[in-house]
Amino acid sequence: MDIGAVITTIAIAGLIGVMIAMGSTLQVTDFRRVLTQPRALLLGVAGQILLLPAVAASIAIILDLSPALSVGLVVISACPGGAPSNAVCAISKGDVALSVTLTAISSLAAFLTVPLLVGAAIDQFLGEDTRLQLPFWSTAARIFLTTFLPVVTGMALARWVPMVAEAIRRPLFIGGFGIVLITSLLFVFSMIELLTSIEALLAVVMLNVLMMSLAFALGRGLGLTEQETRSVTVEVGMQNISMAIVVIIGILNAPELLAPTFFYLPMAYVTGLGFAWLVRRYRSPVLA
Repeated sequence: MDIGAVITTIAIAGLIGVMIAMGSTLQVTDFRRVLTQPRALLLGVAGQILLLPAVAASIAIILDLSPALSVGLVVISACPGGAPSNAVCAISKGDVALSVTLTAISSLAAFLTVPLLVGAAIDQFLGEDTRLQLPFWSTAARIFLTTFLPVVTGMALARWVPMVAEAIRRPLFIGGFGIVLITSLLFVFSMIELLTSIEALLAVVMLNVLMMSLAFALGRGLGLTEQETRSVTVEVGMQNISMAIVVIIGILNAPELLAPTFFYLPMAYVTGLGFAWLVRRYRSPVLA
C-alpha cells in the first residue's frame, strides 16, 4: 500500500469519526424543520446540491479551465459541507440547529448526489476517452459507508445510549477533525506543485465568493430571518474537504484533480470566518 492510500485510509477514518459525532447531536425530531422552516431548508439543500455544482461547471467553462481542473472544481462543489460549517455558523450567530440539519440532510443524500454529479462532470469535461471511471453503485456504497451510516450510527447512540454518545462526541469530533486537517495538509505538502495553478486559485475564489453572496442575497430575498440567512450562507460556502479527497484519491485515484480542493481548504475558512466577522460587526446588534 503506497503512502497516498495510507493517508486516504486515515482521512476516511477521521471523516467517519466526525460524522458519528455530528449524528450524535441529532434526533429524528430535528428533521421536522422541513415542515417548520421549509424555505430555509430548501434554499440550503438546493444551494449545496444543485446550485454549487452548476456554478462550478459554469466557472470552469467561462475560464476555459483544463479538463482536470474543471472536474476537480466540480468534485469539491459536489461534496456537501461537513461539521466545521456548524462551528462557523455558531461563530456567526446563525441558526445552529438549522445548520446541523442542513449538514445532516446533504450528507445523508451525498451517497446518491456525489456519484451522479461527479460522473456527469467526467463525461462533460473528460469525455469517453478518459481513464477515469466512477461506477455509480460502488461509489454510492463507499460514500454511504463513510457518511450516511456514521450519521445514523451517531443518532442511534444518542437515542439508545445517550451517556455513551455524550462521552464520545467531543473526542470523536476533535480527533476526527484533527485527522482530516492533518491528512489534508499532508496531501498538500506531498503535491505542492499543484499550488502553482493560478487558474485553480481564481476559480475557487470565484466559486466561494459568488456562492456565498448568492446564498445571502437569496436568503434575504426569500424573506428568511437573519439567523437563517447566516446559516444558509455558511453552509453553501463551506464544502466537505475530506469527502472530496476520498473521492479524488480513494475512488478515482486521480491526484491531478486535487488543485481546486487544495485551494478551497484555506479559502473556505477565510471567507467563512470573514463572513462571521462582518455580520457580527455590521448587522443586527441583537445577534452580534
